[in-house]
Amino acid sequence: MSAQPQLAPAAVAPKTVLASTNPAPALASVPSDAYVHFIASGESLYTIARLYNVTAQAIVSANGMSSPDKIFVGQKIVIPGMKGSGAPKSELKTPTVTATLPESKPTQAATQAPTVVAEVAPNESTPIASPKLIETDTPVNKPLVQPKAEPKLSGADKFRWPVSGRVITDFANSKGTGINIEAPEGAAVRAAENGQVIYVGSGVEGYGNLVLIRHPNGFVSAYAHLKDMSVAKGDVVNRGDSIGSAGMTGGVSRPQLHFELRKGATPVDPVPLLAS
Repeated sequence: MSAQPQLAPAAVAPKTVLASTNPAPALASVPSDAYVHFIASGESLYTIARLYNVTAQAIVSANGMSSPDKIFVGQKIVIPGMKGSGAPKSELKTPTVTATLPESKPTQAATQAPTVVAEVAPNESTPIASPKLIETDTPVNKPLVQPKAEPKLSGADKFRWPVSGRVITDFANSKGTGINIEAPEGAAVRAAENGQVIYVGSGVEGYGNLVLIRHPNGFVSAYAHLKDMSVAKGDVVNRGDSIGSAGMTGGVSRPQLHFELRKGATPVDPVPLLAS
């Protein structure tokens, strides 16, 4: 009986591994029960931090990010100080005032306490401290539609004042959030610079009717306590366009505009950046 010929095993082609085009930053020591948030279109670390009542810097530190501006849609980020079951509940109308601290020793960035405002008489101009963005099913929270042409800066050296009036709460007295400008009820509030509207609504506790505009230079401007709003999410506005009118919605008892400028997720004093 003749021996059967032995066949050499067929060569297996090596597999090609494709690198992800959007690598997420390496997370430092993530607990297995940590709460993970998926970034949606139109969100920034600023709005996410308010949603979970933490600071944007704490999120940056917990996720090993190099900059709060370098995020992308679909990215997974860990929310410091929250467990897997600690997601915010949209059905709660009143946000939780105190946050649950993690059992392990937190980092210095994660232990930054939320800004606390001393109690004052109701007729005073009260700066807003650590508001939360409340999830709703209203059209303002639909994905942001990108414009056909990205907005460009007007060419002016500084932002324009959104409304004429006396500053009744400066940046320091607002606990580092923005300024409050006294204005007659119904006075036109105007965009401080060219940009795209990324939020229109009243879901941020204490801010009342609120409009957020993202500008091409990396700033986001906020206009709060509006009586009414004349723009929609996704609109492209030009410097000086009317976006609504001054009012007294939210946590104030007299007509005024609360105005903020944020570079990425960091609030800055708007007055030096406004044209004289």
